[in-house]
Amino acid sequence: MALLVLSLVACESDDPSENPVAIRDKYLGQWNVTENTGINHPQFYQVNIVAGDADDEIVIEGLYNEVNSKVVALVSGTQLSIPNQNSAGISYVGSGTANADYSQIALSFTANDGSGPDQIEAVLVP
Repeated sequence: MALLVLSLVACESDDPSENPVAIRDKYLGQWNVTENTGINHPQFYQVNIVAGDADDEIVIEGLYNEVNSKVVALVSGTQLSIPNQNSAGISYVGSGTANADYSQIALSFTANDGSGPDQIEAVLVP
């Protein structure tokens, strides 16, 4: 029995870069957003990224310069995806990539408030 317990513990990774919570935590905090495309570009505002319910989930508060929006994204290393969802009357879908040290995120998403899709390319920096 002791051997089984030791083998299970040995299988867990000690590398924090593989720990979903450690990866998620690199995205958390206040970010300055520059929208380089879209109907309202150039547009500059801040978002707050907080931990979601799952270990690999973040919530982007204020995306698209909508103070009431809370957009859920899934993170896997430097990659993130925004599954199709609605928040504050706007539908969102998209993806993004953080650079190697998580000091910048390139985000590409579509926002639709009912007047048609708006394709956004944005850069987020702390």
